[in-house]
Formats: sequence, C-alpha cells, structure tokens
Amino acid sequence: KEQPSGVSERELILWGLKQCQGNQSRTAKLLGMDRSTLWRKRQKYGI
Repeated sequence: KEQPSGVSERELILWGLKQCQGNQSRTAKLLGMDRSTLWRKRQKYGI
C-alpha cells in the first residue's frame, strides 16, 4: 500500500489507520514511526 504524497501529517495518519483497520501497531510500522510517536501525534491532532 503506497503512501499518498502531498498530504498533511494528520491526513497521512488517518489514511494509515484506515489501511490497517485501526490497528495502531501496524499503522505505526506502515508510517515508519514508533507506536508511542503515533499515539502522541494522534493526541496532537485529536484523532
């Protein structure tokens, strides 16, 4: 699943969560970040 280009970080996280059916561990891996980083960014963007 190729990441979309030219989108905001918030949109990228939402896309990743959709691709992984809400699984945070798989989403973090897909987006190339730690699960804790994903959690912080979700808090930051209110996701």
